[in-house]
Amino acid sequence: MNQIEMLHGLSKVEQARLLGKLERISYQNGETVFEQGTAGDSMYLIQSGKIELFTQGLDGRRFSLVVLAPGEAFGEMALLTGEARTATAIAVGETVLMRIDAETFIELVNEKTSISAYFIRLLSKRLVQTNHNLQDAKEERARQFAAEFRVLDPTWHKVILRCAHVPYVSKRLILRELNIPTWEEGLRANPSVGNYLKPVEENVQLLEVLPGARSKLIELYGATSDTEGRHAWMETVAADFLQHGEIGHGAYVFAYAEKWEKLLGLLTQKRDQLEHADWNIIISALAQCPEELLFCDFSLLLAFLQECVKENPELGIVKLDAALGQRTGYFSDDEAIALYRIGAELCRQQHPAKSLEYLNAAMGLSQQTAAAAANDENRTFFLAKLSLDGMKRNGLVDAAGKLFAKNKLITSLSVLLAIVCIVFFSLSAPFGGLSHQGMAFIGIAIAAVIFWIINIIPDFIVALFMAMYWVMDGLVKPEVALSGYASPVWLYMLFILALGAAITKSGILYRLSLYALKAFPSHYRGQLWGITVSGLLLNPLIPSSSAKATLGVPIAQTISESMGFADRSKGAAGLGLAAMIFYGFMAPFVLTGSYTNVMAYGLVAGNSSLSWFQWFWYALPAFVVFTIGMLAVILIFFKPKAPAKPITKEVIDDQIRVLGALTREEKITIAVTLACIVLLMLQPLHGIDNAWVMLLGFAVFVITGVLDAKTLKSGIDWPFLLFIGIAFSFAEVATQLGVADVMAQATSQYMAPFMTSPYLFLIAVSLLSFLVTLIIRDDPAVILLVMSMLPLAQKMEIHPWVLVFIILLSTDPFFFAYQSPTYLTAYYSTEERSFTHKQGQFIAVCYAIMVLILIVACVPFWQMIGLIH
Repeated sequence: MNQIEMLHGLSKVEQARLLGKLERISYQNGETVFEQGTAGDSMYLIQSGKIELFTQGLDGRRFSLVVLAPGEAFGEMALLTGEARTATAIAVGETVLMRIDAETFIELVNEKTSISAYFIRLLSKRLVQTNHNLQDAKEERARQFAAEFRVLDPTWHKVILRCAHVPYVSKRLILRELNIPTWEEGLRANPSVGNYLKPVEENVQLLEVLPGARSKLIELYGATSDTEGRHAWMETVAADFLQHGEIGHGAYVFAYAEKWEKLLGLLTQKRDQLEHADWNIIISALAQCPEELLFCDFSLLLAFLQECVKENPELGIVKLDAALGQRTGYFSDDEAIALYRIGAELCRQQHPAKSLEYLNAAMGLSQQTAAAAANDENRTFFLAKLSLDGMKRNGLVDAAGKLFAKNKLITSLSVLLAIVCIVFFSLSAPFGGLSHQGMAFIGIAIAAVIFWIINIIPDFIVALFMAMYWVMDGLVKPEVALSGYASPVWLYMLFILALGAAITKSGILYRLSLYALKAFPSHYRGQLWGITVSGLLLNPLIPSSSAKATLGVPIAQTISESMGFADRSKGAAGLGLAAMIFYGFMAPFVLTGSYTNVMAYGLVAGNSSLSWFQWFWYALPAFVVFTIGMLAVILIFFKPKAPAKPITKEVIDDQIRVLGALTREEKITIAVTLACIVLLMLQPLHGIDNAWVMLLGFAVFVITGVLDAKTLKSGIDWPFLLFIGIAFSFAEVATQLGVADVMAQATSQYMAPFMTSPYLFLIAVSLLSFLVTLIIRDDPAVILLVMSMLPLAQKMEIHPWVLVFIILLSTDPFFFAYQSPTYLTAYYSTEERSFTHKQGQFIAVCYAIMVLILIVACVPFWQMIGLIH
């Protein structure tokens, strides 16, 4: 791939990802790749062989433009301009091309500056290379065209020349002008007329000049200097359409000639007939009209926008935004209100949030108008109108998906409630067995939870202020309030985040994913298994569910595109959702699957740490049940309707070849990561704490330069580490102040019905976690659930790991998209092309059911190995 100049600005990983989207096509000598004049929906890179580009004259003769060698690109012009192919491409010898479709091309040009710069250089080079050839060919074709045109019956000359200046004419006008009974008879008498005029495909009663002949006819017409005749013909064509009630066609003739006053005058004159006119054509005409003219006629603008609601909402939104941007110069308040309302209609289906903005703007302006008219005798009318506006807005908001804007009132009330909690618990007499210090601790903890829910201040800032309050109010000493930062678990969190940063920076995960996919069959089910296995194998290597989802789902989308699946189809969704689950949601099954695992188990005070192998052994039956269950769901419910196009091994081989040999960083990353995991697994033998094992790996990364200063600053989530340090301190402070015991007594009253059996208790914990995450999400939810449920689990003689494991599985649901950062990362990592929210919600329900099933299935195993007594 080094010979392809277009790819030189891309990294090896980016080149490999691009190759997965390309289609390789072979051509024999003399075989045509595409013809001049055809639609262009792709471009090509020459891998081997050569391509000769030709331009073709009206007589069918070809003129050679250039011969392209391996590594060069062609066919991009049609994608850049949106017009038909300007040349014919023919293979010279056996040739292998790589096809880039329009969607991939647009992504590359928009996202990669090196690609954009390449095309600028390419176009400049092409212009220089072909300028002389084109000029000679153009002059020759012009002479030939003029000679051929002179041979035509002179009675047709003037009509055809004038037709080049209008978009189309009616057949009846041509027949009347030339006194011909039928179009077919005219063609029989003058067959060469078909080289210049043809029926319009959408309407055979209309005639248009062939695109290739129009510019040449205009050049020939220019030599006659018949300007008055041209204008008269335009009026004649328009009058013919209007005489037969075809207002749209008449309007479009004026728009084509940029006669805007005539266009607007015509539509004003025929205002009463517009209801039955062809608005598709009128919209196309008015879309070209200068805004300063269109905005002067409000009723016409309003009619145009109302028709856009039905025919072309996106065009309507563009024109509406332009109109509102110049509101004060053209429109009264009442007219602006009408524009805002029609804007809501335009945006209702595709842009519900913007629809709500327009409705709010209309409502606000209506209120101002009503207030200004408060002293007027029609005040009652305005108030009634305002009420109707409110009802209409509510109805449209419901139709737009019940989207709600941020509520400042609720935010203010939440802040006030947090302050009240702190003051109340600080000043009230102790109750429920709490001390005065315990009361103050509860007050600040509830306030922190409120701030975590409304999310107006970063979580770690709230946590740090909570620790500051503990110290300033005399609840504990500073060394206790900050004790979480001194624990080996906090250091372990730091080192595991550093390990994740090193792995992400090296790019090794992408390479390993390609090797895993190559090992499986190329059909849909085989690649589904490949995604599953690669996700499971990579799960222990990077401690971030979101990061793994960001890697896996785009790979699945690339496979989906190579198999020919449409976006969000069953096949595409099956692959994407499998990647989301097995890359992003398998973290709780291994210790190093996520830093949240370490954080959650670190909250268990006075408990010895678990080795990597112990964690995996405890979770193994749940791992098997969950994997088989979720894979079965995807295979059953997301089976493609049509057979997939098999992925050729050559595509993956090319992607791996582009990545090249293992870099020094990748080799070090693989060695250190595997060494750390092996040492973690063997912890019972060597006795070295997990934190010090990870410290060794961290030191090697820093010393070898794999982790440089920049990566240490930007690749590690320092706000999370600040938050977790206080979370670990939270457990210690709650224990010292006796709050943990009081919490256990309080929660046991409500959980008592479920504490008769480990099955009931763990299922209740899971369901409670699902409910809590509707309000409190991410790490705060894990902390609160572990702290509140841990005493009850200990009372039932359930090992803390079992409780932590169930909470970890149950605090990342995605019944609603906002609940799960992992889900949102997966969904947006492919620009919403892999699966829909509805498909995701179905999998979310299956996920929840599978968690409950694995609880029931695993309790006997946990009892057998002594985790539940």
